Amino acid sequence: MQNGFTSYILRYDGSGEPALAEHTFPLHPSQPASPTPVDGKLFLASGFSSLFNDSTVPLSPTLQLNGDLGAFSSPQLAAIAKAELKRLSRPGFRSFTREKNTRVVVIGRKSADIRRFIDTYGGVLEVEPLLVQGSDPEITTAEEIIIHDDSGDVRIDFLTRVPVDLSRCTYCGSCGPVCPEQCLDEHLFLDLGRCSFCKQCVRICPQEAIDLYGMEKRTIRTPALLLLTELDTESVSRGDKIYRKDEISRLFGSIYDWRIEETIVCDNSICQYIGRLDQGCDLCFHTCEHGAIHRDEEGIHVDQLRCVECGNCVALCPTGALQTLRFSDAHFIEYFRDISIESGFTIVIGREELLHAFWWLHRHTTVADTFFLEHPCIKALHSMHLLFLLALGMGRVILVSDNKDAGQGLHRQINQVNTLVGDIFSEPPVVITDPKALPGLIGAAVPSPCADGHSDFSFTNRRQKLASLLAFFMEQGQQDERQPGKYRGEIFTEFGAIECDQQRCSICLACVGECRIQSLVADSDRFALLQAPILCTQCGACVSLCPEQALSLTPGLIMDRNFFVPRLLVQADPMRCRRCGKIFGTRQSYERVMHVLEHRQPDLKADLFSYCEDCRVLYMLEETEP
Repeated sequence: MQNGFTSYILRYDGSGEPALAEHTFPLHPSQPASPTPVDGKLFLASGFSSLFNDSTVPLSPTLQLNGDLGAFSSPQLAAIAKAELKRLSRPGFRSFTREKNTRVVVIGRKSADIRRFIDTYGGVLEVEPLLVQGSDPEITTAEEIIIHDDSGDVRIDFLTRVPVDLSRCTYCGSCGPVCPEQCLDEHLFLDLGRCSFCKQCVRICPQEAIDLYGMEKRTIRTPALLLLTELDTESVSRGDKIYRKDEISRLFGSIYDWRIEETIVCDNSICQYIGRLDQGCDLCFHTCEHGAIHRDEEGIHVDQLRCVECGNCVALCPTGALQTLRFSDAHFIEYFRDISIESGFTIVIGREELLHAFWWLHRHTTVADTFFLEHPCIKALHSMHLLFLLALGMGRVILVSDNKDAGQGLHRQINQVNTLVGDIFSEPPVVITDPKALPGLIGAAVPSPCADGHSDFSFTNRRQKLASLLAFFMEQGQQDERQPGKYRGEIFTEFGAIECDQQRCSICLACVGECRIQSLVADSDRFALLQAPILCTQCGACVSLCPEQALSLTPGLIMDRNFFVPRLLVQADPMRCRRCGKIFGTRQSYERVMHVLEHRQPDLKADLFSYCEDCRVLYMLEETEP
């Protein structure tokens, strides 16, 4: 039994490369310490963040678990340490502190209520008041209020009456004496509540600065909105930055400095949501329970103030446009290229808190044929990650979870993988389990049908990698003489083919331009439109964009070779210039244009359009010569 805490440290010992060593020292949770090397420069230490106080070097729970519980040799443990160093020290995401903002817009129906609020809280809050009824010389009255709970702020659009144009007024004083109701004061405040609209002031103003019906549209952005009265607008009921009069304590509880880490990001270059058309894949938007996903003309955006890093959006993203930068897809693949795990191993993946608890109960035992991996958010795992681990030769993937880790996206990925490859394993290869049940699931090798292993560590994007992995497992199944599987239903909605009506399609290639994952591609040599079904996410953007309505979706995944290679959808005859022979379009597009023009301009010379753009000019010049 260990006497004290043993930390596995990666240090520089003068040999030219970091070396792994062990350092044992007393440790107590009530007195957090920092790992210090015996000698040499320290690069990495194993351990858990709750046990160390502001460590100046990266801490690796993965290294601690495999060092204490695993049956790894020193070279294997050193390889794990170096992979952890690369993973944990890599600059990954932007981090900054947002300072507290005490500004709040307060909307009330009575000016007395607003003034009472300002008198009470004006010393600690920067209050911007708005009235929705009546008028007050010091408070703006707002009409037709529209409230948007935008990313980072609340946006308030409204109209306000502006009867006096201060830019025109010369303060001549002509208007005040003629007002029978004495509505105008020395500050040029016109009380429309008392005004009889006799327009005496309007007629006498030499600068035409008074318009009793003048309105102005205004917008206010604020970090918080407090309603002292209910408004007749639906948008007010939504948003965590909108407070009612009985939620003042919650308002004060939100005013503090906080650290923002932009860990969940979207790469719109491979996202299949087409913002300018509001078409395509928006699974992430409908999945996010925290209102952190926004759509606009530029695509998908993550509101870092609302994002809680639950990972659901990342797990459901079919292209990998959404990523968690704490452990991205590319870095995940690279990580396992740098270490070597034997076939038949079980890999246990969980967040630090759960693995720490398991280590505490079992730190004096050895668990054979098992590799432990700390992952910051297992709910962000996609079927690509799980299939990749199984293709490497893992006999089983165990995801350690509690209620915090339960997620729609993760369960969908597990069901998808077990459905696709479960029949070539002796039992379902991916399991999600409670930490208490983990000891009964590990400690022995689980034979893998992928004994030869998957040796391709290349990476372009998630969808391309998933396609190569599914092709690998398809080959495994065909070696067992299995029939090609056809998979449809809820958990396979992001797979499918595209069908094309060749009589309608003019090969305008509008669909190709918006297929960012490159399921649809153009073959310029053959004047053809091709589609690789395995890459199609069934987002439907191409169907919506097609001006000829020639495309349709056929959902489902087929584990057959034909599903994995580009297939010809339609091929056009080239249109050659009748003068120089240059190809300048397709016969189909030419005939379609001529069909339209002939109906609109019966006297049109059809020959003109059978020339390329250069020869067409020469033809027109020759026709006009005497």
